[in-house]
Amino acid sequence: MSVESEERARSLVLDYFGNEAQIRVLRHAETFGAPVFVVDFDRGARHFRTLGSFGASGQVTEQSSMDLLYPARLVFHYERLMALALGLCEDAESALLLGVGGAAMWRFLRAHLPDCAATLVESDETILSLARRWFYLRDKAVLADGESFLAARNGRYSAILVDIYGAAGPTHSGPSFWARALDALRPGGCLASNWADYSTNDRVRPLALSLAEAAAARGLGSFYVTRRGLGDNLVQYVMSTPPADIGALSSHLQSFVSRRLLPDRGRGILEGCLFSTRFPAL
Repeated sequence: MSVESEERARSLVLDYFGNEAQIRVLRHAETFGAPVFVVDFDRGARHFRTLGSFGASGQVTEQSSMDLLYPARLVFHYERLMALALGLCEDAESALLLGVGGAAMWRFLRAHLPDCAATLVESDETILSLARRWFYLRDKAVLADGESFLAARNGRYSAILVDIYGAAGPTHSGPSFWARALDALRPGGCLASNWADYSTNDRVRPLALSLAEAAAARGLGSFYVTRRGLGDNLVQYVMSTPPADIGALSSHLQSFVSRRLLPDRGRGILEGCLFSTRFPAL
């Protein structure tokens, strides 16, 4: 980045997080396709560290955040919805995390599912190095894009969590990616994909429908959960043991909470959410 570009980026970060925020690092992430940064800031009595990026028009986007007092806590609501996939598994023995970001899901797994073997895959070397330096990532991770990893993989997984993004939005492809992902899912397992800005990003709907079609070709159900009326993040689930019963989500959540001692007893994860077997409209 040029000196001028870096000064502009720092100004945008401080405008967004406040002048008291401390920018830890600002760096261009080649594979991600945009500058990324790590910033520490306070919200009331809570202290946070966020991995963020810049959109095409310079807007600041929070990619991942960590509560510095409680690092295993999932800060963003969509992350808690993604974690629910682990409770929908018959036995969460293994998890494949496609997209490491700020390692939020890895910290959650280590704290609440220490017996779950996690495989981490990240396509951007810069983001992976930031996760190690600033977000406490200690386990090994595979530096590869998701489709290449799936094409070469050997094992199968109880849970597959897909959160693969670049500067323009979701970067994973269509039918071949989802076919390989579902092939990698163990019987009794669950796949969950995060779709950010699903109501405004035109790239999301075709990809989500591609996953639904790949699931239907195997006789599997696909369903969606999002916070009603917000249009921010949508999580799509596919369970490898049909049928996928939306009505049982609450009971799955309560069982997951009690078995894994989740923070706040899972309060608010499904409250105010829209559940649908079709790609939802606001």
